[in-house]
Order: sequence, then structure tokens, then C-alpha cells
Amino acid sequence: MNVYFTVDAESSIGGALERPGQQPLPASRHVFCRIGSDDFGIPLLVRIMDRYGFRGTFFVETLATRCLGDGDTRSVFDFLLGHKQDVQLHIHPAFWHLSHLQKARGAGAPYQLPKTPDLIGHYDKPMQMRLLSEAIEYFERFAGYRPSAFRAGCFAGSRSMLQCLNELGIRLDSSFNPCYHPDLSFPDGELEPNVAQLVDGVWEIPVTVARSRLPEGLHGYRFADCTSLSFPELRTMLEAAARAGQEHFVIVFHSFSAVKPKDGSFAQMRPNRIVIRRLEKLFVYLSENRSSFQVSTLGALASRLETFESPSSARTVVYLPFARSALRKAVQALNNAYWV
Repeated sequence: MNVYFTVDAESSIGGALERPGQQPLPASRHVFCRIGSDDFGIPLLVRIMDRYGFRGTFFVETLATRCLGDGDTRSVFDFLLGHKQDVQLHIHPAFWHLSHLQKARGAGAPYQLPKTPDLIGHYDKPMQMRLLSEAIEYFERFAGYRPSAFRAGCFAGSRSMLQCLNELGIRLDSSFNPCYHPDLSFPDGELEPNVAQLVDGVWEIPVTVARSRLPEGLHGYRFADCTSLSFPELRTMLEAAARAGQEHFVIVFHSFSAVKPKDGSFAQMRPNRIVIRRLEKLFVYLSENRSSFQVSTLGALASRLETFESPSSARTVVYLPFARSALRKAVQALNNAYWV
């Protein structure tokens, strides 16, 4: 089974849409997560993966360049490409609107924000094409190549978005998250959980999900993420998927997920030791079970789509063990305290 460790590397808008004078958080806080002289964001993830010879897929958000400048975004690309990671495209349209809102505020002019400014798949196709095209231009400027895979911010993909991606030559997407369907993720399409599927000319590789026996999660699902699931739960998901013949397993992480910020400004942070231990256990497990799990990248998958045969429909949505989930909830409740 192919396992993809994917990371959304993005700045935070930091409340700037609602509060004049606020600015988005720079990459040093929300992507590198610098604490003193050490980094607990993407450098931590790269260090852990390097121990085992693994590469991840880093979906880098580029529209924040409008607000934070070329140097801020370039620092993320330079670091990841310098460490031979797979870098692909991510979009949060709220940054596009923030740049226009700030200009309007400076001119004393009104600016009407859409009801859901950050959900790319919920715009009409012309606006989606405009946002995607600009984001790709930034990407090519910093990466030197065109992205071959995409993930929508907030998992807010749609069939119309896939049609836009196909027109732009991006034929692999990993935006579908059943936890957020149909409210945010693919409100205009019925997709299958945990199975690769060809939709409107684009291969959709969904975020892998399981069912929770606890009263938690949206629509009864929990997705594979070291911040919200314990290592035993992730191991249960991996082993059940492998037994069922599932071919693609997508794990989600964020650039800021291994820290605990004191507040939304990320001016003060502490390492999230519990999440970091989960990451380390996950990669040790994957390394020790290479015969069952091939850690790969979505960029590598995208490079062979021309010869990619339709995968089998074998998939499973496992139920997570109640006792393990209950223990994880108790640990996380304690861990949520900033000073723990």
C-alpha cells in the first residue's frame, strides 16, 4: 500500500479580515514555527523523515505572497526544495481578498467580502480559474516548475474545481475529506471515501478516514492526522486498509501542528510533545514495515498518471477501537492546556 504523508504549509490570516491593522502571520511563526533558535514546523518534519529516508508532499500556500511578499513565500520553497521534498500547490483565497480589502481600507473605499471567502471550490468557475492561475504563477516563480498536484484550503474542493484543474494541466488532487462532505468538501459531487477515483479528468486521492465510536468528528468520520488521532489508532487504520487491499493512504498534517501557541498570534509557542511523539512512532512503524507500506509522494504518483491504471475499488472505513479513542480524548484534553 502506498502511504503519503502530506503537509499543508500555510500562513495564518491572523484575524486581519475582521480587524483593521492586523496582518497575516509570517512564515517564521506559522510555517517554520520558530521557538528560540529551533524550528518546530516544517524543519522538524523534514528532520524526522530524513532519519528514515522518507519524503513528504508539502502543499505550499502561495496567495499569501500578496500580503507577506515574495521573500516570505520564497523562504518556504527554498527550504523544502533544498531538502528534496515534494512541493505541490495549496490555496487559501482569503489572502486574495485580504489584499484587496487592505487596499480599499487605505483608500477609504468599501469592499464587500463574499460570505465564504476561503472556500475556492464554492466560487464560480471564472473566479476559480483566476485564483488558481495566479497561485500557479507564484508557484512557478518560486519552484521553477509547474505543480502537478493540488489541495484546496479547508478541503473545500468541488467538481467544478476539478474541471478547472484539468484545464490548467493539474491532474491529481487530494482535497476530498469525507469529514467535511458535503458542507465544505465537494458539495456538488458524491465521491467514495478511501479510494482513488477519476473525476472530470482529474484523479482524486481522498484524505483517508475512519469511523469513530465516540460522539466526535463530523458525520462520524475522523481523518488520518497525528494531531487528532493517537498512534495506535493510526496503526489500526493502516493495518485495516492494507488487509482490505486499499492502494492509497493519505495522512494529513499542518506546518504548525507540532506546536502549542499561547494565542492566535503564535508569538509564544511551546513544542507539542505528544504530537511529536506520535510522529516519531508513526515513522518508526512505517520504516519497520516497509514490506507492507511504501512511503511515497503525490508528486511521484502524478508523474506516472499516463500509465496509471484504474485502481481496484477495494477500500475500508474501519471503526476505531473505543478504549483507545477514549484514552486519546483524555490525553488530549490534558494536553490542550498551554503549559502542559
